[in-house]
Amino acid sequence: MATFSRSVFSTVDPETAREVWAPLVPRFEFGRVDPQAFRMRMRTASAPSFAIMDYTFSSPSTVEAGADQLMVVTGRGRGLEVRRGRSTIDTSRPYVNVADGLSATWQDFASRTVMLDRTRLHEFARMHTANEGARLELVDITARSASLGRHWDATVARIGQAIAAAPEAFEEPLVAEAAFSRLAEAYLDVFNLAWARPDGGLVPVGARSAAVRAALDFLHANAAKPISIQHVAEAVHISTRGLHAAFVAETGRPPSEHLRDIRLRGVRDELRFAPPSDTIAVVARRWGFVHLPRFAQAYQQAYGELPSATRGRKRPAG
Repeated sequence: MATFSRSVFSTVDPETAREVWAPLVPRFEFGRVDPQAFRMRMRTASAPSFAIMDYTFSSPSTVEAGADQLMVVTGRGRGLEVRRGRSTIDTSRPYVNVADGLSATWQDFASRTVMLDRTRLHEFARMHTANEGARLELVDITARSASLGRHWDATVARIGQAIAAAPEAFEEPLVAEAAFSRLAEAYLDVFNLAWARPDGGLVPVGARSAAVRAALDFLHANAAKPISIQHVAEAVHISTRGLHAAFVAETGRPPSEHLRDIRLRGVRDELRFAPPSDTIAVVARRWGFVHLPRFAQAYQQAYGELPSATRGRKRPAG
């Protein structure tokens, strides 16, 4: 069975469009729609644990949609309004299409939507967060901040660019798994999540003080930019000394080490699925490592291998 596939679909029939969406969004229904102007186009890249879907609706529409799958939507469109009950969703940020359903209206609509395997995501979260509970709950369906929303979109865009440049690489399980890990990590960083305890209580994922949580948000959203710890401290309105003390007290490590680790993880994931034109040096510099020998040493200390060994496993030999 194929581990990775791509497809392109187009229709001018609203009922056909509804049938295409039904397996993913069982409660997807059109309300008002102009059948003469209707057109849907969809491009999908699917791996076992994630899918990236780019699609457009080119006519005025009203829809009801409730997804059982975990789907993160970044949508834009003329006249776009998305509501959950009586609440209006801020569509300037990515949001999660939840099971109890959303309603939306638009003149036209374009979206990049990511679907994540919920079971695999929970396994990933249990391995990578300090708190653990019976299940992972979404506290708020929109990204926690505009900057983190941009971080999500940039992460998805990089993976989309890698797929476009070398789709055959994603047939390798290690490459597809690296892409999933990158998306899962971004999801945990970007959205407000909590572990549900057996007694019904909720424990925030990676609970920290407000200053440390805000600093970690800033680090994840800006790690690929030329930032320093001074920039982080200024962003969260605290002195560098106070930031250092808070990080050491709560995490046992200074903020500079967290920044380095986030950047090293970014490099490692990209080396597993970046297009061939992106050399190790290009990827390392993209994540802020200017001194390449020191980068290689830090990478080897963190992962027990040189960056070239990680890149060498991208495709099978021969």
